Amino acid sequence: MKVLRKRIRSTYRVLTDYKYNPYEAVFETQIEKYELTPDELNDARKHGIWPRSYIVYDFEKWDIDQYLSERDMFKLNLWERGLAPVYVDKRNLPLLFHKNTHYLPSLNVAIENGRVQYIIEDGKYQEGEFNLEELLKRCLTKYAKLIVKPNNLSGGDGIFLISQTLTEEDLQRIEKEGNAIINNVLINEEYAHRINPTSLNTIRALFFKRRDGSLRVIRMFHRFGASSESFVDNTSGGGVAATIDQETGELRQAYTLGRTRIDLKKHPVTGHTITGSMIADWSDKKGAIDDLLKEISYLEFGGLDIAFTTEGLKIIEINTRFPALRSMQLSTPVLIDTEFVEFLRLRGFEK
Repeated sequence: MKVLRKRIRSTYRVLTDYKYNPYEAVFETQIEKYELTPDELNDARKHGIWPRSYIVYDFEKWDIDQYLSERDMFKLNLWERGLAPVYVDKRNLPLLFHKNTHYLPSLNVAIENGRVQYIIEDGKYQEGEFNLEELLKRCLTKYAKLIVKPNNLSGGDGIFLISQTLTEEDLQRIEKEGNAIINNVLINEEYAHRINPTSLNTIRALFFKRRDGSLRVIRMFHRFGASSESFVDNTSGGGVAATIDQETGELRQAYTLGRTRIDLKKHPVTGHTITGSMIADWSDKKGAIDDLLKEISYLEFGGLDIAFTTEGLKIIEINTRFPALRSMQLSTPVLIDTEFVEFLRLRGFEK
């Protein structure tokens, strides 16, 4: 497709010209935000770990050198390999899955410079001149709620809902954002909806490529929105995270972040148990995730965001730039995995 080819060229141009290493800049912004002693701050900087991650890791159980640091991640530049940079643009995901649209939300509207660029709805691709207001009013009649995700923001920033009625403010906001993807709002299946019904509660799976070319998930964690007023589930937006036992589907110690790590057993709003809960039908779900990984085997490394919904397994995003190493290493550091370390070393990692 011409649209996809154009996007690939544009994304590669941006990323290959990108020379700024944000490790130090981010470290400085986190010094006052999280409660670390001067000695802990010095230790975190020495080992290349952000303060936000340092307060989460269990250094009584694991040696600090067993954790993959943010500084090493930026040095590796894993996101610049193969097709990984293409996924930086949220609008590319529906295009790359146009032959497997059952993994996508029913509605995918790509916005470029405030105008409709393309639509994929119920598996059908459309281009042409669309009146944004008329299109969104029709979609609201069909889906009731829409979610707008700005293209250049992360961590849940800038995402907003349009419910029932389209307002002039909604249209102005979309035009102001310029580039975005608009989807119908998805609803979790019962096990996750019960824990928190106000957000789409997603699973992040960190994957890497094995020597045989297959993708393997090294860690999974589940995220849940933690406020009755928020529809964002990531910890950056105040959400709760819990590592998933990949063999059993059990949710391990759940936590949220304030100035320190706060461990939880139950959801802070609904009171439903998170820590120790089992994901329903985990064997089938794990098999479905394995099938999805085969569809993206051209990638080498990333964080796959998925949700089990009333419409089935849906892919929300693939994060190939910085896939939440902090939460991935909540219960166990990744550098104890010899196969993953081999993957990193073949790409320039030195410890």
